[in-house]
Amino acid sequence: MQTITLVTGNPHKLAELEKVFPASLRLTSQKLDMDEIQSLDVHEIVRHKLQQAYAQVHGPVIVEDVSAELEKLNGLPGPFVKFFEQKLGTGALYKLAGEGRVRVVCTMGYYDGTTEHTVDGVLEGTVVAPREGEGFGFDFVIIPDGYDKTMSELGLKVKNSISHRAKAAQALATLLT
Repeated sequence: MQTITLVTGNPHKLAELEKVFPASLRLTSQKLDMDEIQSLDVHEIVRHKLQQAYAQVHGPVIVEDVSAELEKLNGLPGPFVKFFEQKLGTGALYKLAGEGRVRVVCTMGYYDGTTEHTVDGVLEGTVVAPREGEGFGFDFVIIPDGYDKTMSELGLKVKNSISHRAKAAQALATLLT
C-alpha cells in the first residue's frame, strides 16, 4: 500500500481527500513550513510547492492551491484568496465584490521524486451574502451552478461530491490508480 503525504495544515482537506481516494492509496497529512511564491499562475505555485514538499518529506507528496476568480474583479483575488480570507474572515469574497459570478479552481499536484501530475478541479457559481451551514473557507458564500443553496447549506456529503477540491482529487486519484 502506497502512503502519500498531503501537505496541509487544514484537517478538513485530509478528510475530504480520504473520501475520494481509494483505500490502496493511504493518505497522511503534514503541515510544513514552506515558502510560497507569489504568482497569478496557480500551476506555477503548485509546482514550486511540490518541489519544496518533496525535499522535506522525502516521499510521495500531494499539494494544492486554490484560486477564486471573481468576475467583477477580472479574475482576482485568484490564488491570493487565502490572504483575503485570513484578513477579512468568513464572507471575504462577498465583502470584496458583493453578489456575482465566481470560478473556483483547485489545482492539485503529486510528486514522488520522478513522476509529477497536476490536475484542476473547477467549480462555477454565484457569490452571495454569508449563510449558515457546515464547511470552511468560502463554502458559506458560494452557490454552485445548478443548486439553490450555498456549499455550506448543501452539507458535507453533497459538497464533497461537487466541490473544486473533490473534482481535482477524483482526477488525481484516477491518475494514481
